Amino acid sequence: MTLIVNGLTAIIFILLIWISYTDIRTRIISNKAVIAIFVISLLLGIFSHQSINFLAALSFLLIGFILFHLNVMGAGDVKLISVLSLCLTAEQIWPFLWLTAVLGGFLACIGLLFFRKSVRSSGVPYGPAIAGGFFFVLLTQLNQ
Repeated sequence: MTLIVNGLTAIIFILLIWISYTDIRTRIISNKAVIAIFVISLLLGIFSHQSINFLAALSFLLIGFILFHLNVMGAGDVKLISVLSLCLTAEQIWPFLWLTAVLGGFLACIGLLFFRKSVRSSGVPYGPAIAGGFFFVLLTQLNQ
């Protein structure tokens, strides 16, 4: 069973690396990649015998919908946070959000320092921050 869980986690990591790359290059997070992570998150919840966090995912989707309409976040970022939260426990949600925010702030500072024109016109690609927060939360769980 752990082989399946590790394999599914590795696939999510690979997809997040690809999402981060494409978000930096195009400022677009692919719906196909988000759907793939959605399916894998559900399978991960089933095979790891952990409850699937539908409440957090739905909450992030609803709050994110508002933030999207206020032009605070991109729709892809909202969907990505929602599907990743499916396979996180309640204890992992807040560290994930906090780390994502800190990494996003760091990326915004780096972007403004070195890529000011691009960041001002296109915004900060938040996919790498979301992926980084998720990676860190899962990796710290593995070390416990």
